[in-house]
Amino acid sequence: MNIVGKCKILRIFIDEDLKWHNKLLYRAIVDQLLEMEIAGATVFKGVEGFGSKAHIHSARILEITENLPMLIEVVDKPRQIQKALNAVEPMLPQHCLVTVQDIQVLHYHRPSGKPVKTKKLS
Repeated sequence: MNIVGKCKILRIFIDEDLKWHNKLLYRAIVDQLLEMEIAGATVFKGVEGFGSKAHIHSARILEITENLPMLIEVVDKPRQIQKALNAVEPMLPQHCLVTVQDIQVLHYHRPSGKPVKTKKLS
């Protein structure tokens, strides 16, 4: 799989405690993307944030919370990102944020195959 060059990044912002079929939503989404052989996905846990409900979610020491903001980033070619979005959209709650942005992948390490040189910026 070669994704060096023009790609897209899909970002899904959700709450940590959301579930999909008795599974944490972010894990269910990543499992779905892996099954679809998407090039890559990473989940980030936020330490603080707020969204459409204007309620602060925080990981401050004095506040115990299990519902921090989560960001799922997915990178692949445009056609694959569209397939990924179509697959995960039914899983998403109404109160989430989804963005797609054009990006240029300069380097993508593959565990097997020939080494890939980092592409120069154009």
